Amino acid sequence: MATKDVEGLIAKEFVVLKIDRDRAPDAESIAKKYQTKEEGLPWMAFIDAADKVVATSTGPEGNVGFPAKASEYAHFKTMLEKARKHLTDADIAVLMASLEAASKK
Repeated sequence: MATKDVEGLIAKEFVVLKIDRDRAPDAESIAKKYQTKEEGLPWMAFIDAADKVVATSTGPEGNVGFPAKASEYAHFKTMLEKARKHLTDADIAVLMASLEAASKK
């Protein structure tokens, strides 16, 4: 998903913040603030401007991490739909197609 077209769509909606849980000084306190239980990495949350969690990668079957199967794709798509303010259905379709293509490599 690190292609220019996808980066543009992500930037249209989100500010991406990557936290290295092994090296970032406050990583554990940040994780505890948003994560209800340890679920492995990668784990992600969509957080709104009011610091409220809108959606997380914790799906019905646990953490989807980097989605690689149908149920995980479905959960990630639901996350995007819950969090979006600017993304269109077509934008989400592009993101999902890119994700599925990347996971097949």
